[in-house]
Amino acid sequence: MMASGNVLWTRNANEDDEIWDDTEIVVAYDRAMSKIKAEVSKRSKQRLGEASSNKGDQNAVEWKQGDYCRCVYSGDNQVYEAKIKCIKGNHCIVHYIGYGNEESIQLSDLSPSEGKKARQIQQARARSAVHTSSAACSPKHSPRSFPKVSPSCSPQQDSWNYSHSLYPDMPRLQGILPPPPPIFNGNGKDDDALASMLMSWYMSGYHTGYYQALTESKTGNRHQD
Repeated sequence: MMASGNVLWTRNANEDDEIWDDTEIVVAYDRAMSKIKAEVSKRSKQRLGEASSNKGDQNAVEWKQGDYCRCVYSGDNQVYEAKIKCIKGNHCIVHYIGYGNEESIQLSDLSPSEGKKARQIQQARARSAVHTSSAACSPKHSPRSFPKVSPSCSPQQDSWNYSHSLYPDMPRLQGILPPPPPIFNGNGKDDDALASMLMSWYMSGYHTGYYQALTESKTGNRHQD
């Protein structure tokens, strides 16, 4: 047992209470950050591996005539359900479901179809566009017309011919088409104006078609009476 009166520690008069050694805290922080960085790196490599695997699986698909697929339409850079009409080399002619447009696409740019339900939804959307387009058509204004060339995959031909209209959502109609909205290639600051213009254009056609349907319905009822 320690004898009474022995001094174990004497506080230095110049010692500041606020001064203390934070080495252990710094070491612990560095250790924790190293673990976090290692985990982030691991997950990033896993995601890259999955992406490479998916791309490899997609490239491994052996496409053939009649297969359903998805691809980007060059007119609006949107993805649509399509059907391969014919194949020549590394290219193919695809027919966009419901819209009737056809164009040449590289096989490497094709993606698997999302299924029958997705194609049915696209067909319904195309029929709706047909109704809106025909309802908005006015005999007082002559619409724009776009030349169409019949597609061909004949092996005797050196070049590809395919029909290519500017809008896949403007289906082929028997008769005249209304003028489509202009194409905007502006900056991001014009996005709001473009969206408002497209919505107004769409709603105008919608209400015109709705009014026309009501008028025709009333006319039909009168004839039946």
